[in-house]
Amino acid sequence: MKALTFLGPSNYAFTKYSYKGKTAPTRFFAEALPHFFPEIEQILVFVTPTVQKHSNLEEIQSRLGDILQPIPIPESHTEDALWAIFDALVENVQPGEKVIFDITNSFRSIPFLVFIAAAFLRAARKVKVEAVIYGAYEARDADNVSPVFDLTPFISMFDWLSATNQFIYTGNARYLSEQLYNQPGVSLDALAENVEQIAMGLELLRPRDVAQAAAELPTHLTSVEDVLPKPFGVIVRSLETDYSRFGVPPEHADDWAYLRSQLKMIDWYANKQHYVHALSMAREWLVSLVCLEFGLDMWDKKQREESEFLLSSSGIWKNQTTGEVEKQSPYREQWMQFPHRKQIARLWQGRERGAHGQELNLANLRNDVLHSGFRKNPKGVDAIVAQVQRIIAELHAIAQNWEQLQQ
Repeated sequence: MKALTFLGPSNYAFTKYSYKGKTAPTRFFAEALPHFFPEIEQILVFVTPTVQKHSNLEEIQSRLGDILQPIPIPESHTEDALWAIFDALVENVQPGEKVIFDITNSFRSIPFLVFIAAAFLRAARKVKVEAVIYGAYEARDADNVSPVFDLTPFISMFDWLSATNQFIYTGNARYLSEQLYNQPGVSLDALAENVEQIAMGLELLRPRDVAQAAAELPTHLTSVEDVLPKPFGVIVRSLETDYSRFGVPPEHADDWAYLRSQLKMIDWYANKQHYVHALSMAREWLVSLVCLEFGLDMWDKKQREESEFLLSSSGIWKNQTTGEVEKQSPYREQWMQFPHRKQIARLWQGRERGAHGQELNLANLRNDVLHSGFRKNPKGVDAIVAQVQRIIAELHAIAQNWEQLQQ
């Protein structure tokens, strides 16, 4: 194991540093490191040109011997110098090493650099940060015993920051869930599993799973609200607001409730710029709506195909050569008399244009996107985004025609 520490030209006073039941009397905190962490094999002490000539370095070298290795760094007076210090911290740690960071005698902005370097090394080089410690001489007691503060938990704030950013910008809470699983001293597994189910359900387009898991989220949050880690407490309400909107409680779990939930998911996907997901679910939502209108089971593949047949060909299929009817839906007459048929058909097939002359061909756009543009004259990115937004607006206009979708 390796320790990274700092040394200045100050006239350090003698004290007795105390850490986890052990006490080490010394002027130099670096001297106490092997006492607190016997596994240490090497101590890297970062020293400026001023310190390299100072008696402090000579004295501590005489006490620690070969275990101590001075690493030169510039005086931290410029931005370039700060970057050089950061590079020195990073370059002297190998992938997978176990490291202790000591900021007791670091100066000015260096503690900030240490935290950034520690977080970077954890993420980029899989370094095991055993501890980040600070010998608090200023907090010594009447017996001249100075406590050593373990600042390691604050490193996890960078993990929470990454997880929070991922959730805010993408809506994906899987990394937040991982942080909940990893919390020491308290079991948050049930909440973590619930959040993970919602996130994965949204990722894999499983709206019924999402709706069921999201309905349970408020209960899970309430059951652990007194023991939630502080970083999660900052984001918890946003998580609940973002995900619980999709919830369909068991006592209200009819197909119309699932359809209302899915329309909210479509909006959510679009707001998070998951346009492929939004488009895929929009297509299935319209098929489901026709199923419910005609008494078909929207969860049954064959009955969905009946709905798709109505949407794609008005429920009749004629031989192109002879003109003879080869297939006709038993729901064709109802479909032809259906008051919202033209509005829905316009959205599905784009045979008619929307109120502003914009194309609304949901079926064609969905195929274009999911086939990755491998067709003649595929749409460009900007056109796809604009058309998805128009399609979603039209879905809401269609939903206004059903009282069951207004609850």
